[in-house]
This record gives sequence, structure tokens and C-alpha cells, in this order.
Amino acid sequence: MANPTSFQDLTVDRNFQIPNSLLNEAFGELNLTRRQNSIDVVLTVLVDPSAGAAGEGWQTGVALDGSSSMQGPFGVSYEWTRQITAQEMDSFVNSGLGSREVVDGQSVISFTEDGMTEMRRLGLLKPCQNEVQEVAQNAIPYLAEKLDEDGGTTVIYWACGAGGSGIEVVGDLSASEAKQAGYSGPKSWGDGTRLMPAIRYFLDRFKDAKMGFYVFVTDGEIEDFEDVKNFTAQLSRDVSEGTVNDVKLVLIGVGDQINRTQMEELDDLPDELDLPVDIWDHKIASEIRGITDLFAELVDENLTLAPSGRVLDDSNQTIVSFTDGVPALMKFSLPLSATSFTLEISGGGSITQDLYG
Repeated sequence: MANPTSFQDLTVDRNFQIPNSLLNEAFGELNLTRRQNSIDVVLTVLVDPSAGAAGEGWQTGVALDGSSSMQGPFGVSYEWTRQITAQEMDSFVNSGLGSREVVDGQSVISFTEDGMTEMRRLGLLKPCQNEVQEVAQNAIPYLAEKLDEDGGTTVIYWACGAGGSGIEVVGDLSASEAKQAGYSGPKSWGDGTRLMPAIRYFLDRFKDAKMGFYVFVTDGEIEDFEDVKNFTAQLSRDVSEGTVNDVKLVLIGVGDQINRTQMEELDDLPDELDLPVDIWDHKIASEIRGITDLFAELVDENLTLAPSGRVLDDSNQTIVSFTDGVPALMKFSLPLSATSFTLEISGGGSITQDLYG
């Protein structure tokens, strides 16, 4: 949904996550849920997990979407330099420069070699930027060096080949290897986007890991979305019951075809299905402030940041007092009329956070 400008823009009993562009840099995540007479707030303070997690049984992985529509985000195709009208598209096709095709669920024009030459000559096409390279070279070295027990993050391409269900294993990359590696796509581009094979690959391979942290980079719609939701619900219950070790999955969206609705729905599954463990988080690559944003939901509820503190609403009324330590994960309720809140920390000043853009 668009950024709300007041509580009236929030759907009752539906979670809304404040975008990073509006979030104070000290905070990891801020979620609002409008109730009948209040706004429920769930706030995390951004904490670097490497301080105490490295070498404690973590396994990490990064899975890069290898479906055909990712050729743009991988920088191996071209993009328009301006908006092209439907009439222009028809003219290209009618002139024999290309044909209309459906690629990975999207309607596109497939140009002939002469067509590509003509589009470049006219200045209408330019090479795409490799957005995946930047994401991969930021995330993989950090995971390998700071968190992975073995010092190597497992990298795979997913959504490869026929049906978009194939996996291509790149390998376990150390931090230095990951920094030097190129990420330009799979050997066999997929004609679909199926996420379950990639999830199962990591969970099966590292089933004995004390903590599994796996990142999935994608640009578009997940075709086996209902299967992913059902699997996630059972995984959440299994983790809660202790039959499966802890795991956190993060979706990162790249490109201009991101299905934000699916990402948000996975992120909000605990509320939607009353699940005990929050498995998924999601981020948009262009909105990530730094690598620690990936760990915004990995907060120890027992971690305290200061001996004491309190939260005040915009009328300077105390909402909650923390006399036994300010937790890294805070839950409190604000009046419907509130447009901001302030976190005061003993000996550490204060932070005011707006609720609406």
C-alpha cells in the first residue's frame, strides 16, 4: 500500500511496515497495526548480529533468481531509455523488427538481431545495470566472514531451466571469493519462478545447523506462492515445537517488476495465520540502508540496550516505562491520534520517529 498520511489510511487489524525511507537509522523495523481505539506498535532496534553469532552453529546461503525475467537485473539485457507507446510497439512488430512473446509471465517484445541494432541506433535501448551484483557482493562476504560457522556462504541460482524449478549450485564462497566473483546469471535461464526447490535445498542440506539464515533475491512473481505459504506455516510450527532448528528466510526484491504484495504477505504470515515463529522478512534492494537491515527481525527479546527508558507519544504522555532495561524488541500501543513517538534512553538521549509520511 502507499505510505499512509494518518491512521485513517491504515486498514483495521492489518499490519503495515514503515518503509526504510521514513525509519530512523537506529531502528531495524517498525510495524503498525490499527485497532478500534489505538495503534499497536512493534519496534526493533537495529543490532549487528555478528557481535555474538559468528561460530555458533550458523549456516548461511544466498539464492539468486535465475528466471528469464532476471536478465535485466543481472545486466545481460537492455532497457528502454524512455517510455515507449503501444503504437510504437506495434510499429516495431509490424516492421518485422521483433515479435511479442510471454517470458516468465510477462509480455515482452523479442527483437531480431536487426531490430536490436536499430533500437540501439535510435538510442531507444541501453544495457541494463547489474543490480544483483551489488546485492550479492554486499551480502555474501558479510555472511561468510561474520556469521557462517564454516566461513563460507552457499550460493545457488534458483528458478532455472524448464518450469523454473531447477537449481544451479555455484558453491560455498569465502568472503574474499565472494568479493571477487561475478554474478551474471545461470547457465540455463528458467521459464518460471518456483521458490520451493531453493528453500528445500538449504533446509535439507543444513538441517543440523543451529541457525539457518538464507537470502533469496528475485524480481517478480513467485508461481508456487501457495505452496511456499503452506510450507512456511508448517515450518513455523515445527521450529516452535523444536522439531526443526531455528531458521530465518529473507526475500530481497530487485528490478521494476517486484511483486511487493507477495513479499508483504509472506512477511505478515504470523499475523494472518496466527503462527508462533516469524520465518520470513522482506526487503527492497533500492531501499536497503546497509547490510544489517537484513537482520532487522533477528532480535533477541531478552537483549537490553540500556538500564532504563520510556516511550512518549506526541502529546508528551508516557506510553510505557522500561525500569528493568530497554529491550531491543518493543511492543506498545499509541492513541489513534498520535502521529509520532519518542524513545528516551537513560544516559543516551532520545529519538523521535514519525508514523506517517
